[in-house]
Amino acid sequence: MIANVKIDLSDPMAAGFLQYARTLPFATVDGEGKSAKSAWQKAIDEGAATVDEFVDEMKARIAKWPDNA
Repeated sequence: MIANVKIDLSDPMAAGFLQYARTLPFATVDGEGKSAKSAWQKAIDEGAATVDEFVDEMKARIAKWPDNA
């Protein structure tokens, strides 16, 4: 039987737990440092426009295009 455990790596106790888990002969630590957030979500968090915002802006600019020519 295999069990997966999710650990919040931002918690101060997580590092100690991982060090201990590595010493156990029956445990394997995989996926360290992988972020739960996707690259898209990180970009949005950093101020990038969502796809919907981008498409809405593009449609608005296209609708105004003859006026700007």
